[in-house]
Amino acid sequence: MRKLSAVLVALGLAATTGVVAVPQASATTSSSRASLYVLESNGSLSLRDAKLPLLTEHRVKVRGLRAGDRLVGIDTRPATKELYAIGKSGQLYKLNGRTGQATAVGAPAAGIVGTAVGFDFNPTVDRIRLVTEAGRNLRLHPDTGAVAAVDTALAYATTTSKPRVAASAYTDSFAGATSTGLYGLDAGKDSLVTQGSLPGRTPAVSPNTGQLFTVGRLGVDVSAVNGFDIEGRARTAGTYDARDYTAIAAIRTNGLLSGSRIVKVDLRTGRTTPLPALGLGEVVGLTFAAR
Repeated sequence: MRKLSAVLVALGLAATTGVVAVPQASATTSSSRASLYVLESNGSLSLRDAKLPLLTEHRVKVRGLRAGDRLVGIDTRPATKELYAIGKSGQLYKLNGRTGQATAVGAPAAGIVGTAVGFDFNPTVDRIRLVTEAGRNLRLHPDTGAVAAVDTALAYATTTSKPRVAASAYTDSFAGATSTGLYGLDAGKDSLVTQGSLPGRTPAVSPNTGQLFTVGRLGVDVSAVNGFDIEGRARTAGTYDARDYTAIAAIRTNGLLSGSRIVKVDLRTGRTTPLPALGLGEVVGLTFAAR
């Protein structure tokens, strides 16, 4: 029992009458530590410590969706620090992370997008990249929900394999960024990929071309990927070093374990490292909170 108490203290937890007490936390973060919003298929939106997402700091139920819709992706808008989400109907929403209230943005212009999508803001142009497992490659306007552009469908640059990119994340997600790179997770090939080229690499390939380049294997047999985000910034604008960034994803694996797992992704190799997280159901999206 003494050892157990020591472990609980080390985790910042207190045991009282057999119940673990979780410190109450705000849904907004102002400290230097990174926090992570995690969205589950039952509509639960929780805030967790990104380095140790063991327990929930704040949890709300999402409400205000259009009839019959459900959310399949979330991201933080770098320009305004607002939380956005996309519904399976293609409807864009703003989310209040403290209350869970969803507010529709425009009409569902993207059409039905399915349940596994890449949804992430390009910080350099303040537009949303939306990709689907079927290979659709779109840009959305965050103020109107309109489709800003229909880009070339996703395809591997050097092979004929059909991609199943189910999550996407840009680097350098901060207001005023002048360069960025786009990563994706292919649930069919269990691989980390880039969509287009990374900053400073030649030849320069735009994500708008839909060209995918394999970085490496995830090291696990993935059945689904539902959430991916990258925090950090290049030490010198226009250059790229994977060590400047922290990448986190939500995956489900083939095997005995049910529910989703939160993992850290090595952007140099694609290898994943599991992070401890309790009480997770089916994760459908995650994003670093603004701070």
